[in-house]
Amino acid sequence: MDEVYAVIMAGGKGERFWPLSAEAHAKPFIRLLGARTLLQQTVDRCRPLVPDSRILVVLGREHLGLAREQLPRLRPEQFVVEPMGRDTAPCIGLAALRVPPEAIMVVLPADHYIPEREKFLETIAGAVEIAAQGPYLVTLGIRPTRPDSNFGYILVGQEAASAGNLSAYLACRFTEKPDEATAIRYLEEGRYFWNCGIFIWRARTIQDALGAHLPELWHGLEALRSTLGTPAEASALRRLYAPLTPISIDYGVLEKATNILVIPAQFLWDDVGNWSALARLLPADAKGNSVVGNHVGLDTEGCVIYSRRQLVATLGVRDLVIAAAGGRLLVCSKARAKDLKRLLEALREAARGGGPAR
Repeated sequence: MDEVYAVIMAGGKGERFWPLSAEAHAKPFIRLLGARTLLQQTVDRCRPLVPDSRILVVLGREHLGLAREQLPRLRPEQFVVEPMGRDTAPCIGLAALRVPPEAIMVVLPADHYIPEREKFLETIAGAVEIAAQGPYLVTLGIRPTRPDSNFGYILVGQEAASAGNLSAYLACRFTEKPDEATAIRYLEEGRYFWNCGIFIWRARTIQDALGAHLPELWHGLEALRSTLGTPAEASALRRLYAPLTPISIDYGVLEKATNILVIPAQFLWDDVGNWSALARLLPADAKGNSVVGNHVGLDTEGCVIYSRRQLVATLGVRDLVIAAAGGRLLVCSKARAKDLKRLLEALREAARGGGPAR
């Protein structure tokens, strides 16, 4: 596809999959599902769509060495380094400066699981065609399979564009992480989709949207334009990026704009949000245990167990996450895996001398 760029967002702190992940080795850079890291899988998925020369990876400096090691075919200038994390709106705006204005950007998180590559490519190809038809901000929606209150939801309206057998619908409303009762109602109504964070648009279109809805942020980013590719770029980026207000593209642009189209994705998708997600993605044994590594268990049911090096032996337990890596061990209930950040804060407090974590 001529003038299509893949922009892969690879930020993050690595908290959701501790102890396997950590700040210096965050979720996109770990081998969680298969022999390739999630970042490598994302790039592999894009390669039939665009050549390597039109892949950009946006990330923090602390992960640059790891990313270059995992993606040796990309040139140094294809790694767009943020001086500090400022959420997805500044991240996408920074990448948009490096793409020709009329080119189409396919923006993808680096840490999602999409096993059906051919269906993914078919959906993206149709989305690119629709994005080329006008000044649209196109996002992909995932049809909910359960009333999950950890996702954002999009209410869709009437059909507004099409490409082949793919239709795009007007986005009527965005709802971020509704409560469980509301999520159940959304699932029953059938007009709501999960917001998966995959976007397709012309670089000029997203630049115009940032200027309209986040003018201060876009003014700060635009000041970088004259320094790109010059020796002054690094210092200008540090100076101009720090004052930017952290904000997501969803809150900052999508919830305000009126030119949003939603395309129902035609592929399986999971954001692999925490350890308990592996129960959905890995084959389970006769007792419902999802295991990566070496495990022997008796009377063990419904557990997620990850340990590539150490043997894990279990007896008489159920519905646990047990993850061992780097000499550290996590044991928690599957239902509480989403609260792992609270445990890590307690660990940090204990390390600062605040007493034992409770």
